[in-house]
Amino acid sequence: MLIHRAWVPRILLILLMTAAAVTGVGLLTALPEGLSFPSALALTLGIMGLGAWLGIAARSRWVDRPRLIRAECRWAQGDPTYDILGALGTPVWNRGETSYQMLLLKSTLHLALGQRDRAWLVALEAQLARLPLWKSLLVSRAFQKVPGIPGDQRLAWGQRLMRLAPEMGRLRHLQGILLLRVAEPAALHQAWIHFEAALPRSWDDPLLLEDLMLAGLQHGKEDVAERALTILMSRHGDPRIPWDRGAAAMHLLRNARHAEALALVQALPPDCRPHPLHWLAETVSRRQLGDRDGAWRVIETALQHLPTAFRLWMERYQIALELHRDADALQTLERAWLTIPEGEEGHSLRQEWHLRRAEFAFWWEDRPAFARELLDEVPPELQGDHHPPLRLQIQVAEGDYEAAYTEVLALLKRQPEDVDLLLLQADCLAGMTAWEALLPYLDGLGEACRERPTYWHLRGLCRAHQGEPLPARQDLERAVRMDPHDLRFLLDAGHACAELSDWDRAESHWRQALQVDAQAEEALIHLADARRELEDLDGARRYLRECLLHHPESVEAQNRLAELEAN
Repeated sequence: MLIHRAWVPRILLILLMTAAAVTGVGLLTALPEGLSFPSALALTLGIMGLGAWLGIAARSRWVDRPRLIRAECRWAQGDPTYDILGALGTPVWNRGETSYQMLLLKSTLHLALGQRDRAWLVALEAQLARLPLWKSLLVSRAFQKVPGIPGDQRLAWGQRLMRLAPEMGRLRHLQGILLLRVAEPAALHQAWIHFEAALPRSWDDPLLLEDLMLAGLQHGKEDVAERALTILMSRHGDPRIPWDRGAAAMHLLRNARHAEALALVQALPPDCRPHPLHWLAETVSRRQLGDRDGAWRVIETALQHLPTAFRLWMERYQIALELHRDADALQTLERAWLTIPEGEEGHSLRQEWHLRRAEFAFWWEDRPAFARELLDEVPPELQGDHHPPLRLQIQVAEGDYEAAYTEVLALLKRQPEDVDLLLLQADCLAGMTAWEALLPYLDGLGEACRERPTYWHLRGLCRAHQGEPLPARQDLERAVRMDPHDLRFLLDAGHACAELSDWDRAESHWRQALQVDAQAEEALIHLADARRELEDLDGARRYLRECLLHHPESVEAQNRLAELEAN
């Protein structure tokens, strides 16, 4: 019968160790002449020790090393992790470079399986395997649990051990953690010195690198975090190794490094993205880089895997707004509400939702009263960083000009050159019909205000109310040229042209308004007026019927159509 090739090293190892044992026993049972028993015992132990060493060396060379190479190849090929772990086995003697590499791979496999605690302990065994046995026994004692704040004696012992094993990154990391517990300035400074020293000694330990990166981000030591992240990305970028890419990506996004954040997470398959941050990192990066359609596709996939993640629904809402998909944005807000936990756990999320819903009601639905009701659910300090404040803008939209004017003046005392506040003050004056005061106020504003279309719109309205139709039309049309997508600007420019009986020009503005909002009631009614003035009564009826189709309760459209039908 032929012996399988893989068994040859094992058979040789068994024969070698058996021969050493038999030789030793023979020496003890039949002492050679002139050899005392103690000498024979020492010689026997030496022979047996040599045999054991040769056996372990032979196993490392002919068993463990080939097994390690095969396991690394299978890991690189993407074989099942459990199968690789079972085939890798455990070295008989955890010493030497081969044992070190086997234990490192074993730690990686445990990490890929989600067994983080086991992976941490095996990685520690790997670093201890590089030390001589006597050093390993001493150093391993340092990793016993230290409750509470470590004493001076424990810290001094750590210093001695670091001198004993200067290249062991885990030891320096442990000393840094103990010093962090002391919470004294000198100890904190020394802790970060140890953490920085642990980095170059831990390039093959993703768990330790992850811990250093997260500690750096948490304590504002971004240089340490950056160095750890660089090593993680370059050496441990395999998607199967689950270090905290979400926190790393958020750090990159906060520093506007969108391309790097995208590169960090986009290669992760959906099954390797258990946390919303992985998906958010990709969608936010794509949005910031201009790929909104790509971001939409990613967020749709994300919600298929994590349908109860509130943060993902809010990201979908933001993408929908940027894609001008208002109906999808509103539907997304409604779905997001269903994912908020009950009770105190979801309190902050409900406040965020009310704020976003108030923004949508105000800017996209033109419902300032509803927006105010929603905003009342949010504490003043959490009502966003809108400028001017959203509550103040709602006040103006609801016609509470006097109160808004007073608040604007108070804000202008702190920011006298703020363009938005200056123009909002002008808006309040217009709302209070203070036309005589508004025009000199506008003329006294600086060049920064004149670069805003709102300035020319308000100036045009002011001139129109002061009986200057031609300058009013010029100012209002200038506002339209600066912002051709503002419905109010287009409607008022059309009115100014109509005041001058320039119906063709007025009609062109109102048609442009329909391109902005195809169902705009005011634009349809005034287009009917223009058609009637241009003696196109059928066209006028057509616009009025279209208006009633979209707005069946419009009394003005009903009356004008009835008048046309009667004539």
